[in-house]
Amino acid sequence: MAFAYAVSGSTVMGNCRVKYGTFTNGSADTGGAITTGLAAIFGYGVHVDSHVGSNQPKCTKSGGTLTIVTEMGADGTWWAFGK
Repeated sequence: MAFAYAVSGSTVMGNCRVKYGTFTNGSADTGGAITTGLAAIFGYGVHVDSHVGSNQPKCTKSGGTLTIVTEMGADGTWWAFGK
């Protein structure tokens, strides 16, 4: 199984759009890219449900894409806000 994600919902907070969802990794996968549907990401958060080790996930953003790097097999939730 490869990295997979879902955009579960969307709302408006102030003058920003917020998108959120879940991600899953196969047992040997360490993350991937999430196309949020936003044109630009101003902020984000990631929570790992099945924390395999002690390392926190690392994230980067570019345009409307959020890239998550986790330990192998970690699943969790994400959110991002922007325009």
